[in-house]
Amino acid sequence: MQDASNEVPLTQEERERTSGLHDHPAAAATAATTTTAESHTVAAVALLQCGSKPYQPKGATRSTSKADGHPTKVPKSIGPVYSKAAFIDLRGVAKRSAFSHPSSVLEPLLISQASLDRVLVDRMSVDPNDSSNATLLDRGQLRLTLFDYLLDCWRRLEMVKSQTSRVKTLPVNVIEERVQSLNSSKGLLVSYAGLVIQMPDMFPQIQNGTNLGAQQLIDRLLADPDSASGVPTEFLKDIADRFKDDGLEAIIQPLVAGLAARARTATILTDWRTPLRALLTLVDVPAMAASIPQVATWNPTNATARQVEIVSALGPFLKTSGFCADDPSVAELFGTGLKRNKSDSSGAFASIRGAVRGLHTSLFQGVNGIVRSGAEPRERMLAYFYSVLRKNERRSQMQVDRATVSGDGFIYNITEILMRFCDPFMDNSHSKVDRISQTFFKGHSKIDISKVTRICAPKEVIDGYAGSEAPPGSINFISDIFFLTLGFHHIGVSRMYVDYKRFMKDFYEMRDQYDRLKEQETSGQLSAENGLLIKRYEAQLDKMITFRLSLESQILDPIILGHSFQFYNLVMVWLLRLVDPAQAYPRSPIKLPLPERPSDDFAILPEYIFEDIVEFFIFVLRHSPETVASSTLDELVTFTMVFLTSPGYIKNPHLKAKLVEILFFMTLPYRGQRNDDTLGIKLNTNPMALQCLIPAIMTFYVEVENTGRHSQFYDKFNIRYNISQILKFVWTNPIHRDMVKAESQKSESFVRFANLLMNDTTYLLDEGLSKLAEIHDIEVEMDDKVTWAAQTPQHRQEREGVLSTAQRQASSYIALGNETVNMLSYLTVEIKEPFLSAEIVDRLATMLDYNLVILVGEKMSNLKVKSPEEYRFQPRILLSDIINIYLHLDTPTFIAALARDDRSYSADIFFAASRILEGRNLKSADEIAKLARLVRKIEEVRQKGAEDEEELGEIPDEFLDPLLYTLMEDPVLLPTSNMSIDRSTIKSHLLSDTTDPFNRMPLKISDVVDNVELRDKIRAWKASQRSKATTAMEIDE
Repeated sequence: MQDASNEVPLTQEERERTSGLHDHPAAAATAATTTTAESHTVAAVALLQCGSKPYQPKGATRSTSKADGHPTKVPKSIGPVYSKAAFIDLRGVAKRSAFSHPSSVLEPLLISQASLDRVLVDRMSVDPNDSSNATLLDRGQLRLTLFDYLLDCWRRLEMVKSQTSRVKTLPVNVIEERVQSLNSSKGLLVSYAGLVIQMPDMFPQIQNGTNLGAQQLIDRLLADPDSASGVPTEFLKDIADRFKDDGLEAIIQPLVAGLAARARTATILTDWRTPLRALLTLVDVPAMAASIPQVATWNPTNATARQVEIVSALGPFLKTSGFCADDPSVAELFGTGLKRNKSDSSGAFASIRGAVRGLHTSLFQGVNGIVRSGAEPRERMLAYFYSVLRKNERRSQMQVDRATVSGDGFIYNITEILMRFCDPFMDNSHSKVDRISQTFFKGHSKIDISKVTRICAPKEVIDGYAGSEAPPGSINFISDIFFLTLGFHHIGVSRMYVDYKRFMKDFYEMRDQYDRLKEQETSGQLSAENGLLIKRYEAQLDKMITFRLSLESQILDPIILGHSFQFYNLVMVWLLRLVDPAQAYPRSPIKLPLPERPSDDFAILPEYIFEDIVEFFIFVLRHSPETVASSTLDELVTFTMVFLTSPGYIKNPHLKAKLVEILFFMTLPYRGQRNDDTLGIKLNTNPMALQCLIPAIMTFYVEVENTGRHSQFYDKFNIRYNISQILKFVWTNPIHRDMVKAESQKSESFVRFANLLMNDTTYLLDEGLSKLAEIHDIEVEMDDKVTWAAQTPQHRQEREGVLSTAQRQASSYIALGNETVNMLSYLTVEIKEPFLSAEIVDRLATMLDYNLVILVGEKMSNLKVKSPEEYRFQPRILLSDIINIYLHLDTPTFIAALARDDRSYSADIFFAASRILEGRNLKSADEIAKLARLVRKIEEVRQKGAEDEEELGEIPDEFLDPLLYTLMEDPVLLPTSNMSIDRSTIKSHLLSDTTDPFNRMPLKISDVVDNVELRDKIRAWKASQRSKATTAMEIDE
């Protein structure tokens, strides 16, 4: 209890400063200038004023209840205090408090700090539901909840404290004592506030449906924090400081649950910001941020992948989605109609992208606040992300029930949060790449990879690695974030890229079917059944367009793509450093060749890490190349070169094919049609590309002949098409051209390359041109309107199906065939010998002759179709390229091979070709003359050959090649089948098939044995036959 004799009288200045007290209800000014002894009273007065009615004039009285319920007058000396307190029955306080009898109404009523607790208890014990208390408190105060009362007291006390701290006329120690006393009083308010949150029925509360307890604080958190109905951050800090070690989790638990419940119903198009902002208000208080991961729903272990985004503490905030697959209301942004495109939806794109970017910023702010609140909350946050990742392993599968995994938005948002954590170590110099663990998957890894395919490790290495332990301290926060980001990319956007590709394929197929039906409708040939089908297609296409636009608004967002680009650059640098024997990359260039066998740390990595890299770059280079146009791409080029030239490091040929596909997309123009607007300039400037590109792609051209995949026959054409485009792109660079010449000196490997190039040309042109002939026939049939209309609907439908298939195949085959012929054309300018080898030259000659006949012979009219450009059929260019090859290989060896072609060669065909070339100005006069000279030389050789054949007469069977049935010149013996065959024939066979053609046993050219005896017999026979022919001629003469 404070004694009145300890009061320090107010100075004149202090009295003047409080002279307006009777005219203003605030007690802050009074409290700022009270005496030391009054400091506790200041706190009491400040808190008691909260919510008071306007101050009554001096001399006024106010009634309060006696114990018997009759009113009692309050002395005028207490009036100012009472008029501001107006909350409590002062009779009870007076019996337990020490009062001064101030001579001036300006002097405050003294209530000791010791009695402050009882003051608060008396006030909070007033039952607002008891009508008899209406005379004690006005009805407005009765409706005030205890939490609101305590918060308003806290606010008023904060104002008093602020003004007290600014007083300049009192000694510092006095100010400090008063502030300390105010802080103590504030602590008492906060304690009771925490109690009424946890136990709202501890004191009588208004019973009119008003939210009480935690819900009352939730309502204030959801309000504007700067408004009167909001809750100050400082108040939350006081709550956190008071209960940090005394049940703060019990306060936080219902708050987080309530905000999550509000977030659960929010969407990206509605008010998602309010509950998230409220959560951020809690996170802004470090102690509260640290308590959030302690709530029971933080990481529910029994929740499924689908449930975790709903029932976990942060799930409802993280699941807010811009994908219409998650939130159908998003579809409304993109309108309806089959003619919609990205341009029409630019406003919707900007709106949804802006909202999602804002969402990501706020989500990261919240997660970052929790992570930075302490070591334990950080580990719990990481554990939550690892748990979500494990629950969603099935998202990476080709076929998955969407109802059993988390939504795209949930995973997408977490991925972006993790990438923002990566920002500090994704600098351009990759200065912190050495802090990412290289042994993360050793022992009991936080990410289970026991069932996933590894890059190149055999089972024994995998088992041994799993049984070892990572070095102590090697797994740091950077490593956790790095591998989590890899994992979430794998189950998130990487899967979306693949799904988008598959979806677009289905979309285009349906649109093509729809377009064909509309053509029938226009021509009046549409059946009633197909009329209904058009309606179904229109409805389905409308939904598909909406889905496409929604998906593209997210996965083609340049900001997100740019962020992923930075991340995958880091991943590539980390992998290159891992395989670098010096462990010095990127500070020093990596040196090739790499050791034959990679380290176990690299070999055991999940193959999906590598696959996700290449899928990302293919996606971005194909759909949004401008996103990376300003980047150097050095890491990407180095990455592709290193792994294309290191066969022991990537066992899956599909991944190598993807590397080639990346290079292919780099060569394509991305701004209009200007050929210089490509990202492939790096292929002509990067030192490693200048050294490694040509050997790598030419070697892989041969390797893809046998990949072991069930689709290898068709895969190889697509891969080789990409290679042909790359080669054509760099052919103008003298350095690359010299590298091709150098490769051609490796006779065996280049002959295999040339053989496959020729084989592809043969097959592709044959298939492509035959499909064109098929299209021609069906178009002619359909043009006969009367006959076509007379056909049965089933017949027309079948023929239309055949036409559709032929059109699709013709486009593919002819495009690939064009490129292989063009490659032969420019390669044979500089390189001839491999194409003139005995195992190739005859087949090359017959292939060229056969296609020349089709292009300019009697059946060329069968290739006339309505829209040849749709199939990339350019007969003039194709003819010109084929003639180029003839002219480039104009040598005795090639002429002899042409002369031996009895199936397709004809001088008349060459003359017909010359007329077309000359008439269409496809060749110069000099080139036409060269072609004529070539034909004359062929005719001369053919004449000589016919004479030689006549001299030899009937060839004994033992001298005939068993495969070609021609006279053997250099017979060899096959060791396992014991068959004799001409060396050129078996070499040609082994270029495509490494087995003995007679028993399918493995065979190499080095295994064959010269059949000297048979060779000598053939030579002797030939000499004998020629001698007989000469003698006969002499006799005839």
